[in-house]
Amino acid sequence: GDRAPNRYLGDPSHLHHESEHWYGRIPKPPPPPSSSHQEQEEQEQEGPFDPDSYAYLIIHYHKTGHHLSRQLRDFLILAGEQHLNGKPASNNRENTFAHRNHEENTGCPRAMALSPGIVHVQAAPNFFCDTNLLAEYLLRNDNAFREKRGVKVIHLVRNPFDLAVSNWIYHTQWPTPELWVKSVDPCTEELWFGSQSLENMVGPTLLVGGEDPIMTSQDFDSLHDVCTGLYRTSKRSNEWSYYTHLRHLEPRKALSLATTHMMIQGMSGGDLLRMANNMIKLRQVQQLEDQIRIANHMVPHKEQSSKERMIQVMTLSMKQFTKEPYEATLRFLDFALEDAVGMEAKERIAREYEQSYREKLESGNEHITADKEILNGEKVNIVKQKASLQGYLRRHEVFGRVLGNIERLVQDSLRDSGSDI
Repeated sequence: GDRAPNRYLGDPSHLHHESEHWYGRIPKPPPPPSSSHQEQEEQEQEGPFDPDSYAYLIIHYHKTGHHLSRQLRDFLILAGEQHLNGKPASNNRENTFAHRNHEENTGCPRAMALSPGIVHVQAAPNFFCDTNLLAEYLLRNDNAFREKRGVKVIHLVRNPFDLAVSNWIYHTQWPTPELWVKSVDPCTEELWFGSQSLENMVGPTLLVGGEDPIMTSQDFDSLHDVCTGLYRTSKRSNEWSYYTHLRHLEPRKALSLATTHMMIQGMSGGDLLRMANNMIKLRQVQQLEDQIRIANHMVPHKEQSSKERMIQVMTLSMKQFTKEPYEATLRFLDFALEDAVGMEAKERIAREYEQSYREKLESGNEHITADKEILNGEKVNIVKQKASLQGYLRRHEVFGRVLGNIERLVQDSLRDSGSDI
């Protein structure tokens, strides 16, 4: 069920009757597989999966696969060209709706509309709303001419300790790949609508859970203390930008500053907590659909249950795509396209991705920091310190506990999707 209180302040204006709610659109499950020759023929006549009947949502966060998400979109479209009845298309947007933003009254993403047959790529969505309303937003259809049977969500996540270190190393590069690090204040609390902090918005999801919440309210205070204890604390650093701090502070201090920014700032950072919040919310949405199906005696046969869900989620990790690029790409295509595309076409695209990733490693792509030489302002190759810096975070009183809880959440989500990498 939904652990978070309802942030929704009224019925959607476009829903006038109970039957119009998303759960009123749950299709009746097909009969279980049968050995009857006649029933087998009827099932075969249903034809292969139709990609045009589902919306696709590829979610990523900072340092969990910006470029990968675009490649997966393109590979999905390329694979779909093998399907005669319909193929996924791109909406050609950097983000489908505003990233790290939401509606003031609901907490759901602003202007979120996922058209069927379209591959929507989205960075850092704010899934801060009630689970029931989030399901409605995921399933609403802005295309009156095409049926929408559901949505397939591909959730790109990363081990939080690895993400935190990679985030700091990436932003310590000279010249910086992203100019915002020269102007942001990592410690002054960022507020949506003048009053909503990241703690306010993720608190109902992350601060509850009986005796084992992801974190506590006191952790936010501790993280803020870590930040203010490192940012502009001396005459030498009083005029430094955030970027200068990342380059010139001692590595563990610089990493601590960068990691607090990824945990307390909702508008320019916060993706470590946002990723955790969204994993929980997507799990709750699927549990809610299952509960409604059970209550209405609409439970499909166990061999069909995952594919019959209106909201289908596959969680994939960065590590899968770096350690096993071929296998990870193939799993993605199988989930997204099912039997609409033959295995030969999927395998060819998986091989192409594997080759392109190897070439990026060899050419030193700026977004792939593994095994590169990256010097901080003190001329230290900080890439060589990745293992020791992860160990530092794990031993830290606050980082170790909170990121450790998120790490277990990532592992659980990956296992739910059939992987433990």
